[in-house]
Amino acid sequence: MIARRVVMAKGGGRPFVPDWVQQIETDYPGDRLCHSQSVDLRQLQLKGDRILIIGGGLTSGHLATGAISRGAKVTLMIKRRLQEKLFDAEPGWLGPKYLKGFTAESDWGRRWQLIQQARDGGSMTPEVGTRLRRERRNGNLTIQEECQVVRAGWNLGEWQIVCNDGTSYTCDRIGLATGTKVDVTTDPLFNQGMIAHPIPIVNGLPVLDEHLRWPGCELFIMGGLAALQVGPVARNLSGARMASDRIQPALTKASVRKSFPGLRYAGRCLT
Repeated sequence: MIARRVVMAKGGGRPFVPDWVQQIETDYPGDRLCHSQSVDLRQLQLKGDRILIIGGGLTSGHLATGAISRGAKVTLMIKRRLQEKLFDAEPGWLGPKYLKGFTAESDWGRRWQLIQQARDGGSMTPEVGTRLRRERRNGNLTIQEECQVVRAGWNLGEWQIVCNDGTSYTCDRIGLATGTKVDVTTDPLFNQGMIAHPIPIVNGLPVLDEHLRWPGCELFIMGGLAALQVGPVARNLSGARMASDRIQPALTKASVRKSFPGLRYAGRCLT
């Protein structure tokens, strides 16, 4: 397929896997330790299973309640205190209250820091938080806050877990609701684009132009990879709307469109 302009609306990045997973020395069944991206609870028989879910974001909450509904006993482990928020970032990031200062910041590294501060790690919606507390009262859920796994091993058909506070656990399954890492340099879809049109990359995020265009070609980026321009809400629906407002003029207005004769992308000549 040949196209003059491409809009890439990618979701999350690669699954983030904690270091201790790479240090597991014993072999274990592949379905007994999974990242949330590869878990389909509908395919699992969980009645009576003890499941450890690691993570403090909304995904971990859904995974916990879903497993409980299928008969599992769940421990939810969070590296800090459980946080409840309606939005990933404060509503001020949806408009000029915070975005004005963000877009005025010319230091891309500082912008990246502002994004991290605004998102401030994982959180639950109040609705999911209420459901988790109800399951805890019913005896189906244990919540371990300010706790992290430092070592895990598979032995005699179960996981043996050691945490940073010295506590230990045993369980039948581990679910990693540890999020994803957005990094354009590790995404094979962008390999040839970065070679043909090298641009600055800040902590895995590309520096795009004001229309979210990859400088040098007619490739437009939406989603988390556009965060340096859109801000901390780039990954959600509000960010998608903001990104669309930026991209649309470059697709429809002759005064904004650019032409790159003989442009080569992904091995094909776009003329």
